[in-house]
Amino acid sequence: MQEESVERFFYWIKERTRIQERKDRGDPWPWTEDPILQEYKFTNAYRERDKTTVWFRENIRDPLKFKPEVYMATVIFRWFNLIETGQTLLKHNLHIDWDPEKAYDVITPQDKWITGAYMIKSPTSKNKVRGICETITNVWNDRERFLDKCPWDSLQKMNAWLEGYPFLGPFLAYELATDFRHTFVGFRAFDILTWANAGPGAMRGLNRIYGRELTYTSKKHDWCAEMRDLLTIAVIQQSLDFELREIEHSLCEFDKYERVRLKQGAPRSKYHYKGGINE
Repeated sequence: MQEESVERFFYWIKERTRIQERKDRGDPWPWTEDPILQEYKFTNAYRERDKTTVWFRENIRDPLKFKPEVYMATVIFRWFNLIETGQTLLKHNLHIDWDPEKAYDVITPQDKWITGAYMIKSPTSKNKVRGICETITNVWNDRERFLDKCPWDSLQKMNAWLEGYPFLGPFLAYELATDFRHTFVGFRAFDILTWANAGPGAMRGLNRIYGRELTYTSKKHDWCAEMRDLLTIAVIQQSLDFELREIEHSLCEFDKYERVRLKQGAPRSKYHYKGGINE
């Protein structure tokens, strides 16, 4: 573990958190003197503070978190992961009473209906909206078996179960498992401090911290052990209220930050200040 890289990693976490705190207080822009953080979009170190997750938590997840309906409501929303589509789902009660034909009819007219934050898979032979509606229906039809049989006491096992659904994929499965951790579905998960699904960005972040080639992605490597070491530093030395998910999430954003700093590339999205509107 390289000391300078560890310091930069925790610098990114703390400065990104300070930016959010300054925005929330209503401080004038810019909220940081860091030119990279001024110019490019980076998600919060705490996923729960991101704009889309805040809306989802307040309008869908928390109102349903002790009810069986929270399972499919989460799956349906996260497959689109866009506030505007979430509002449409709520208006037509589709988040708890799924109807693929009605969903197709009311979602299609929107100018934008799906997130740009990550790749969403669907059958290639289908119209994109209709394809996603059909893949959601596959999960909807299996919802009772999931609630009855899925191992709720482990994020890792929930993640593996969810990956088994066609077109759901490892990234979305991990997003769903993370959400379920805050509902009755995953309240009992024992591995919130010991397991996280290290995606490509988190692996690159770890490679930077441990001085490896950025392309190193061995599946046999114990990525979780390295993230647990960083979690120990985060909690004990940095006084951060983190679970392993926050370490994994921050590693991905740290890799983006380092790419810009080292002139190895840049994130896709720049930050555009809109005169007091927080993005």
